[in-house]
Amino acid sequence: MRSVREHQSGFTLAETLVALFILAIVSAAGSALLIGATTTSQQLRDQEKTTRQLDVAQRLIRQDIMAMSDRMIRPLDGFSEPIGLVGEQPRNEAPFLQFVRTGWINPGYAEQRSGLQAVQYVLRDGNLVREVGLRPDATAGTPISSRVLLNHVRTVELEFLRGDQVSDFWRNGGETGIDVLPDLIEMTVRFENGTSLSLAALSGGRV
Repeated sequence: MRSVREHQSGFTLAETLVALFILAIVSAAGSALLIGATTTSQQLRDQEKTTRQLDVAQRLIRQDIMAMSDRMIRPLDGFSEPIGLVGEQPRNEAPFLQFVRTGWINPGYAEQRSGLQAVQYVLRDGNLVREVGLRPDATAGTPISSRVLLNHVRTVELEFLRGDQVSDFWRNGGETGIDVLPDLIEMTVRFENGTSLSLAALSGGRV
């Protein structure tokens, strides 16, 4: 009589627990890598957005200053004296920099307007805002185009250079009687995170 020894295939409980433990470690490592890659990708997108925003803001501000005109603006009330360039440190939500610029393209004079624009910069709710009037001498119904250039702005500092003189305030026309533009305007934007952006441009297209 022969005895037949049967062998059963399979894993023991200990082997199964070890396999599950290894699988958990691999899964956790894979999840960490995936989360890290996703986070890095988001950070890169945010950095790219910030860089693009800074580039656009610098370009627009420099273009505005370089296209600055000494043309005066008639106030809305119709009685006050015309004023030109006005620049000062931001106060509340009042414009801290305003002037007239040239160079508003009008191909073939398709629109019944000049190439002049009234431009002003405002610090509003932590945003640096550029506002453009569709004509220099605005009325109550003149359309205003508004664009946020920079976010999370703490303050803005201005410096106006004329010859060897430097000032943080400038006002053309009105009571001052000044009828010239500064040679150079410097703007420093300070952000909430402690970083800053500095730029300078020659006014009125000076080279």
